[in-house]
Amino acid sequence: MKGTQVGGSVWGMLRSIHACLNGLNVIYFFPTWGGVTDFSKSRVGPLLADNPFLSRMMTDTDAVGLKRIGDAFLYLRGMKSPVGLKSVPADMIIFDELDEATPEAKTKARERLAHSNYRRVIELSNPSLPDFGIDEAFGRSDQRHWTVKCSRCNQWTALDKEFPKKLNQEVRIILPAGDGTFFRACRHCSAPLDLAAGEWVADYPDRPIHGYQIGQLISSRMDPGEILDEYRLTRFPDQFYRLKIGIPWVDVERRLDLNSVLQLCTDTPMLDRSEQHCLMGVDTGRALHVVILREDDTDDAFERYHLVHLGIYREFHQLDDLMGRFKVDRCVIDGMPETHATAEFARRHPGSVFMSFFSEGQHGFPKWDQHENRVSINRTDALDASRAAVRNKKLILPRRDPMVELFAKQMTADAKKLEEDEETGAQKYHYIKTGENHFSFALTYAWLATFDDTGFTAWRRFFRTEKQRLGRR
Repeated sequence: MKGTQVGGSVWGMLRSIHACLNGLNVIYFFPTWGGVTDFSKSRVGPLLADNPFLSRMMTDTDAVGLKRIGDAFLYLRGMKSPVGLKSVPADMIIFDELDEATPEAKTKARERLAHSNYRRVIELSNPSLPDFGIDEAFGRSDQRHWTVKCSRCNQWTALDKEFPKKLNQEVRIILPAGDGTFFRACRHCSAPLDLAAGEWVADYPDRPIHGYQIGQLISSRMDPGEILDEYRLTRFPDQFYRLKIGIPWVDVERRLDLNSVLQLCTDTPMLDRSEQHCLMGVDTGRALHVVILREDDTDDAFERYHLVHLGIYREFHQLDDLMGRFKVDRCVIDGMPETHATAEFARRHPGSVFMSFFSEGQHGFPKWDQHENRVSINRTDALDASRAAVRNKKLILPRRDPMVELFAKQMTADAKKLEEDEETGAQKYHYIKTGENHFSFALTYAWLATFDDTGFTAWRRFFRTEKQRLGRR
């Protein structure tokens, strides 16, 4: 897990070449084929050509995506192409910029090791989101940090662990030298540290996977004063922490945290039925995750909804039972992947059950189709609305129990990530999954059910509230 310009990709390529020299076939994965081409021409080609020993080991194959080194092959592949994820076996694979690849692509790529007795995997990336990609992998490792011994007090300092994890806090490990420069300082006595006087120290030494955090704080090429200035002046903290310090970062606008969900809990017990009319959202898959909402009946202009029931069910006939027990006026259910069973359920409840389909080109109001029992909406807009319900305290939760805690955990599993179109350069936010998120989508469908048929009133209210909140920020 690394920052930028710390030599990670070059190190990964040297490991690849070393493996090839020992007779092991290697696949080096990049997120895209464009990345493969650039890296092969600017880094790999010159590295092999300028080294007399390696140039002698190069044999009859020298293409952008394929190098023969000794008796083994080095394949350079892009992970977005299905062709790049299959067709060749390997003994070692390297994922470069892991966080730019999908979990599905990573799983397919690892199958290339199925017939090898060696099966080495190396993952490199700037982190993006907590518990996703390289941060998830680092969390399973022994978590090694470069730890430096102070020549004055003989105490040890891991610079990346001591750096503040929030903006506007005191930085005690970068101090002024008196001549306008800055130095890396011991956290115990503030003496200057020599980066070379360190070693890798694992937080969890018994774990079999080796993991390293390598940020610019431990790079001798980086001026600590520049890092301190950027920390103090940055308007983009996510970029600073990801690219400079080498740790994931996400603000509260892009991902819910557990406490913000659980603080909505009250002392009200979960219900098994309701005499008042309710709304229901269902996420389909191996199981049916259900969220049932009931409008708050207090005399309050601030419209809120009580979450009165959470459940995990196996059969669609159980949903029919819930429709009756909770007097469900409207249910929105995931239209995919159980298309046949979902359509049958909708036909059994005409005008009350709507299958939800996401339309990326659609923006603004949801579109309801009474004839087809369908509703379509932009995926990001829908998730934004359900997140806003939590942030704006429009959702009231029952008392805390294991099911509510599972709901809260899954609500934090969707995070908003800025993505860039490789061809056009256009940027847009898109929610990515960092863990199990069934209840997150069940609430999203239930919240969609709170909108009227045109969606105009509730949707306008949502955007007006968001605009006011962001204006206050």
